[in-house]
Amino acid sequence: MLEPGTLIRISQNLLRQLLQPRIELVSFFQYVLDQTLDVLEFDVGWMLLKEGDWLRIVAADKQHTDDVGRTFLISDCLSGLSMLKKGPICVPDLSEMPDEYRRVYKSPVGYVMQSELVIPLLIGDEAIGAFNIESVRVGAFEARHVEALGLLSGHVAAAVALARTRQEAAALSSLSLDLSRQTEMNDVVRSVLTHALALVQGKFGQVLLREEDVLTVRFTTNRPPQDLNLSVDVHDSICGLAVLHAKPIIVPDVTRTDYLVVNIKGGESGWQDDLVVHHTERPRYKRALEADKASIRAEFAVPIRAASHLVCGARGGVIGILNVETPRPSGFTEEQRADVLSLVQTQAERFAEGLARLDRDLLMELLRDALTRVDTAFGQVLRPEGDYLVIEATTGSERVGTRVLVQRSVTGRALRTGEAVYVPDVAADPDYQRYLGEEMKSELVVPLIIGSEMLGVLNVESAVPGAFTLDHARILAAFANQAAVAIDRARRFESQKLAELGSLAGDIVHRLNNPLGAVGMQIDLLKRKPFFAELVAEYPYMTHFLERIETDLNSAKATIQELRTALKARAPRLSGLSLRAAIAEGLARTTLPPAVEVVQALPEADVHVLANDRLPNVFWNLFDNARKAMPDGGCLRVTVDVASEPEWVVVTVCDSGHGIEPWRLDSIFEPGDATPGDAYAPAHGLGLWWTRAQVESFGGSIAMTSTPEAGTCVTLRLRRAGG
Repeated sequence: MLEPGTLIRISQNLLRQLLQPRIELVSFFQYVLDQTLDVLEFDVGWMLLKEGDWLRIVAADKQHTDDVGRTFLISDCLSGLSMLKKGPICVPDLSEMPDEYRRVYKSPVGYVMQSELVIPLLIGDEAIGAFNIESVRVGAFEARHVEALGLLSGHVAAAVALARTRQEAAALSSLSLDLSRQTEMNDVVRSVLTHALALVQGKFGQVLLREEDVLTVRFTTNRPPQDLNLSVDVHDSICGLAVLHAKPIIVPDVTRTDYLVVNIKGGESGWQDDLVVHHTERPRYKRALEADKASIRAEFAVPIRAASHLVCGARGGVIGILNVETPRPSGFTEEQRADVLSLVQTQAERFAEGLARLDRDLLMELLRDALTRVDTAFGQVLRPEGDYLVIEATTGSERVGTRVLVQRSVTGRALRTGEAVYVPDVAADPDYQRYLGEEMKSELVVPLIIGSEMLGVLNVESAVPGAFTLDHARILAAFANQAAVAIDRARRFESQKLAELGSLAGDIVHRLNNPLGAVGMQIDLLKRKPFFAELVAEYPYMTHFLERIETDLNSAKATIQELRTALKARAPRLSGLSLRAAIAEGLARTTLPPAVEVVQALPEADVHVLANDRLPNVFWNLFDNARKAMPDGGCLRVTVDVASEPEWVVVTVCDSGHGIEPWRLDSIFEPGDATPGDAYAPAHGLGLWWTRAQVESFGGSIAMTSTPEAGTCVTLRLRRAGG
């Protein structure tokens, strides 16, 4: 039994540490564990703290310091189970532990443990972490140990909470300074979400800005960011509830209709808050990235086998799984299934090569071939790894690298049996996983309010039910006040800039529309002249010449119209576009002289990127700038790199023209800073500004390097679509 004097001594020691002018959490956690374990007999021990859906080891005994930093899913370890149960777990003999514990038990490296004791760290009803100690002796931990560690854990939990509160206060002060330095909206919303997730130890979220009854995603953690620019109705979404109540909203389970409104009020005795239960008529959570998969009716999973010299350690000879799905009620016909089996057999060596080298471009090429054969849009190629299958190629919204349990999936059944598995009705199959990856289970939404104006919401999500607490809501509500100020400042800066650009654009449109209209009218009058037929007969090339002028004229008019509306129109929703087709369209629209050589280094298989129908115009603008930079001819090189960064496609457009002075590169994408044009098309400095705006709206980035008299290179980083 832990003596009262010992408990008091440890508590006093912890308090002295907390009163230090500056507290370092890592050192403090190790001090807490050392103080605790000094009074207990054990062989190995850890202190773990909750970080979102995970538990992280923050301190360990001297023999296991390398374990610090390791993470475990709360639902996949004994420490997590004790937290979920909010009570101790004592296992006197690990060889006879219940199946519920055996399934998640993790044995420490280099030791054979015989008994284990886990005590959750509780503050009120909230579990913030756990103590975990083990012994090489059977029955090492008795009721007195459970009671002693339980008594101490309350003091430790309070000390940890206080230490975190001090750190959060310092963090909020630092974040305020960080946000005050930023004025670009994209930078601000990115910073807001990054800091918010750090405050609640989360990893999923979005910032949505409001426009009347619509909330639009301006930044997201999803990669690729397929929900960027996605709009949801305020009256038909969880995020909208925070707008309607103008208060933080906690949704413990997104599949249910109940949610909690957080009331935070300041009083004489400090902050007072409470949770009020509300209900909607139906669950409002929307899986925006998986909307199409909600209709899947049938699935066909085929094992991939190949020669052993390419892949070692294959499970029963199976090196991977090709999986296809369809929303058709009729599913896949016998002929279609036979066609997929034939593809897997005839292309086995290529599948093996792709899986062995993790060549995702090759795997995507093979996957698209399979999908074409069975006339569907959904599929994955998965690689076995221990108890999981890892997605290496997908046309869905699941991230590459997503893990699927072998024991709980149709694809896992194909791996276990080594046979193709066809499920004609997935609703009747208990193994079917409709939403692969980290399906969201709970949500916290905090409104962004400045004065009486609702700017939008800050939304964080978790794959664990009930992940968010009143404390999370409180700290994010405090942060949201600073975030709203930063977003409002960025919005005003953006509005001012757009107003100036609108005036400039209006002037450009006015100046160009009249001469372009005059050119079009003169061409039309020329065609009406009686001698036009004779002119064309004598000079046949005139027909082609005039057609080209009219084509370029229409293109110029379309560009002007797009410039006129771009500042006002909402960006089209992103989708997967063929990069090869966009580059080809951009080149087709560019009038390159014969003296300019075009060199394209594109991957053999087409790659799709997240963009909208403005992507070809982006390339046209870059190609046209290159043309102007090479009036006497040169080389235009377009290179596409799909290997360097798995989730990105890097496109480089280089010319061998006159280049740009180094001092101009820092502001080259700003409005009014034009690249040198030709005498017939004076530049107004909006082309590169518009190009950057479009690329960033795709969730990508753009950069430029240049050497005077040697040439210029523009590099685009675009999100890869469909894995």
